[in-house]
Amino acid sequence: MGMVPQSRALPVLITRPEPQASRFARALLDRYGKRVAPVLTPLLAPVFLRPDLPDRPFTSIVLTSETGARAAAALADSLPHRAFCVGDRTAEVATALGFHAQSAAGDAESLFTLLLAQRDAAPFLHLRGREARGDLVSRLNAEEVDAQEAIIYAQEPKPLSPEAISVLTGGGGILAPLFSPRTAELFRRALRDLPHSASMAGRLRIAALSPAVAAIFADFPPGHISIAAAPTQGELFLALDRFIFIA
Repeated sequence: MGMVPQSRALPVLITRPEPQASRFARALLDRYGKRVAPVLTPLLAPVFLRPDLPDRPFTSIVLTSETGARAAAALADSLPHRAFCVGDRTAEVATALGFHAQSAAGDAESLFTLLLAQRDAAPFLHLRGREARGDLVSRLNAEEVDAQEAIIYAQEPKPLSPEAISVLTGGGGILAPLFSPRTAELFRRALRDLPHSASMAGRLRIAALSPAVAAIFADFPPGHISIAAAPTQGELFLALDRFIFIA
C-alpha cells in the first residue's frame, strides 16, 4: 500500500474547511515533519444562517460538528446552554463558546446512544448544517424522545486552490486525507475536470475517515485506499502512516 519513495516531500491535499484545514496541516507537520508538504484546498466554506427557531422551550441542544457549535454561538441568547456533542473536538469548541457540553466521544451512532440514555435532558434541539447524513431527530422521535431540528449553517462548495491544481497536474505521488462523503464527492468531481484525470489515479492515494468516504473512490485499486479503523484523527493518522512510512 506504500507510496513510491521520492526525494521531495509528499504533497498532502487538505480539503477540510477552515479553521480545521490549518489545524490539520499543523498536526501533519508535527507528526511527519519534512516527509510531507501540506497543500490547503478547502472545498467547503461555512456560511452561518439565522433561521427562525421552533417556538417552544428546549432543555438541551445537540451539536454534530465544530462548525455547528460556532454557528450556535451566534444564536446563544435564544438557546439553552446544555449541549450534547458528537465528539470531543465539538465539545471543546462548544465549551470554549460558553455552552455546558458533554461529548459522545465517537460518531453519530454514539451520540444517538447517549441521547437515548439522557432522555431526561429532552426536549432536544438539533442544530445542524443544511447537508446532513442520517436523520437523528426522526430516530429519536421513533424512540419517543422529544426532539426537533433547525438548520443554522451551510457549507458552500469551493474550487480547488491553484496550489492543489499545480500539484495534481504535475508529477509524483499525492496523498489526500478525506473526512466526509460530501467532501470526497466534491474532490472526485474536481478531479474529473482536470486534464489527464484518468492517469492521475495512479499517483493519488486516499486516506478515508470512514468506509462511506472510501466508497466514493470504489473504482480505485484497493492498495490506493486506506480506511481509518474509527472516525478519529488518531486513526486517520494510522491510515496515513501506511502511505507515508515506507518499509
